[in-house]
Amino acid sequence: MTFYPDGRDDDASSRTPGPRLPAPGWLPDPSETRLERYWDGYRWTPRTRDRATGIERAVYSPGVASSLAWTAPEPRRRNTGRTVLIVLAIVIVALNAYRWAGNLGYLPEWGSFAGGWGSPYVIEPPTQADLASVETPVSGYPTFGTTELVRRIEEGLLTQERRIDVTTWAREVGQDGVFDAYTEAYVQNPYAFGGGGTYLDDGHRVYLEPEYVYSDEEAEHRRTVTYAAVQAGLSLSGAADASSEREKVTAIHDYIVGLAEYDYEAYGLIQAGDVSSARVEQSQEAYGIFASRTAVCNGYAQAFLAMADAAGLEAVQVTGTASSGMTVGGHAWNRVLVDGQWWVVDTTWDDAEGASGLVQDYLMLSPDDPALASRTVDSDWVVDSEMSRFS
Repeated sequence: MTFYPDGRDDDASSRTPGPRLPAPGWLPDPSETRLERYWDGYRWTPRTRDRATGIERAVYSPGVASSLAWTAPEPRRRNTGRTVLIVLAIVIVALNAYRWAGNLGYLPEWGSFAGGWGSPYVIEPPTQADLASVETPVSGYPTFGTTELVRRIEEGLLTQERRIDVTTWAREVGQDGVFDAYTEAYVQNPYAFGGGGTYLDDGHRVYLEPEYVYSDEEAEHRRTVTYAAVQAGLSLSGAADASSEREKVTAIHDYIVGLAEYDYEAYGLIQAGDVSSARVEQSQEAYGIFASRTAVCNGYAQAFLAMADAAGLEAVQVTGTASSGMTVGGHAWNRVLVDGQWWVVDTTWDDAEGASGLVQDYLMLSPDDPALASRTVDSDWVVDSEMSRFS
C-alpha cells in the first residue's frame, strides 16, 4: 500500500556520475542495514543473511491474498529514451550499494545530499549529540486519525501488530470503510510503515492483517530516528520558540526546504517502473528527509506533518494530481490550520531546482489561490466522512 505521488519530469540521468558496478558478493542490504544481501554483479537477489552471524535466511515468497488496493496516478513517463533509463537504473543501484556499505550506524549520517541540485539555501542538520539526547516518547508515538477506527489502526501499525481486531467498527462501516480508514492511517502517520494488507472475517471477528514494509527492529529504528530529528528540528528551526501559529508554520517550512534536496534518484526509479525498491520506499517517508536529507514530495509532506504536529499545530497531508507546475502527475502536499483557517503549504515546490535562495511561493496559500489551479485533490488521504473538515 505504497503511495507514489510524485511526477517530476527532470533529466536526473545527467546529474549522476557512472561508477563501476560492485563485484558479486554479500553487501549491506539497501532496506535493512542489519542484514546483508547477495549482489550478483548486476542486480540484488532475494538471498539475505544476518550481518553479525553470517547465517543465510530462507527466501519467503508469500502467496497471493486479497490485498488492500491503493491506486495512485501513475507518474508521467520520461521522454529521454529507454537507453537512458537502463543506464540510470544501473548507476543508481551501484551508488546505493556503495552508499549503504558505508552507512551502518544506528543514527543517520547527515549532509551527503545537502547543497546539491536545488536551492543554495541550506540548513545545517542536528548533530549526532542532538539526536541521541532525545528519548523515545513514553506514551508512544503520536496518532493523527480523524476517527476512532483510524486511530485504532494507527496504534496497531505503530507496534506492527500482525492482526488488528476491527470487529466493533467493521460491523458498521463494512470492508470498504475499514480499507478507507487504513488508507488514512497510513497516509497521515509519518511513523507508520504499512504496505498493504488483508481483510479477514471469520463470522465472529473481523481482522485487518497489515503487510509491513520493514522488520519490527528496522521500523522502530526509523521511528526513533524520525522522532529524534523532529524534536531537534523544532529547536533548530525556531519553531519551538515561535509565538504564533503563523511563525511556527514558517519556521518549519523554511527548515525542511533548507534541510532537504529532491530525490532525483528515487524519481528515476519510479519513472523506470521500479516502485518497490528500497530507495523509492524511503523516498516516501519523513525518515528520508531526516535521515538522508532527500525524498520525493510524499516524504516532504510527511516531514512537515510530523514537525507541525510536534509543534502543536493541526495539519494534514493532502494527495492529488497536478497538471502543470514544478511536478506533473501525482503529488502530495499539506494543509495546516492557522488562525482558524486551512492554508496550503508545499515544501516540495518551494525546494525548486535553480532557485537563488529561500523560496516561499507555496507557504500558506488559500486552497483557492490561482497558483494552485492546476491541482486536483483526491479522496484517498482521509476517510470520506471527514473530508469536509479540512476545507
